[in-house]
Amino acid sequence: MRPMSPSVAFGCMELLSVAERYPLLPGAVHSLSLGAVPSQDILDAALDIRWLSVSTDGFLKPTTRGERALAAPSNRAKLRVLVLDHIDARDPPWLQLASSGRREVLMHAPKELRQIFVEAGLAYDDDAETVAFWDALASRARGARDEALTEIGRTGERLTLEYEKRRTGIEPKWIALDSNSDGYDVLSRLEMGDSRRLVIEVKASTQGLAGCFHVSRNEWDVAEDALFHAFHLWDVSSGTPRLAVLDPAQVREHAPTDGGMGSWQSVRIPFAAFGYAFRTVALP
Repeated sequence: MRPMSPSVAFGCMELLSVAERYPLLPGAVHSLSLGAVPSQDILDAALDIRWLSVSTDGFLKPTTRGERALAAPSNRAKLRVLVLDHIDARDPPWLQLASSGRREVLMHAPKELRQIFVEAGLAYDDDAETVAFWDALASRARGARDEALTEIGRTGERLTLEYEKRRTGIEPKWIALDSNSDGYDVLSRLEMGDSRRLVIEVKASTQGLAGCFHVSRNEWDVAEDALFHAFHLWDVSSGTPRLAVLDPAQVREHAPTDGGMGSWQSVRIPFAAFGYAFRTVALP
């Protein structure tokens, strides 16, 4: 796939306009002159950003996204639509930088795309629409990051559910699925023949021992107050998960203490602090 560039972008806009006005078969696109870029590359890009689709009768037709681009009042506005649709289609890694500001995105986005930002008036302007664009992009970046972290956390919780079911023979309760305010994620039992409550806080990382986990004050207070509590740290950096089961005393060595009138609310601890405790767990 040819990288998105101003030439490809303007070619997509031209092809979209032609497909709106005339019946156009995909195989006929090569006969069109859409600038310096081969027409097939333009068609591939327009399909990739979902501006065009092929109808049941074989013709190209504008999609809802394409119609939105057609309705944009200027080429500059169309380019802004294209940037967002390109991001939706590709989910580029530099999108994560949007929450750090415009400069970070412009420094790390591909140079061809940076030129589109410039031509769309997004690189230097500070009018209300431009600010709204960057705010929306930052929100999208935060959403993607939060979604990814949530999925990693859920992976760890699912592993703990399966691990505890095998260890105790009883289906544990997935507390975090219903509420994250209880201060722990899974409710299990102490042993197979001991039904006393074991509350478990689960942390997971795709970075292995290079990763970190955060413990909130609420989670810590629950750990300190519970009769039986365990932290489950899951290293999910490879296809074979590794687990460290820790009691609060082990984690306390790395937790801060309150001082004066101040109290801590969250602590960040590296997985490497418990490297000695990890072991491979075979789960289906």
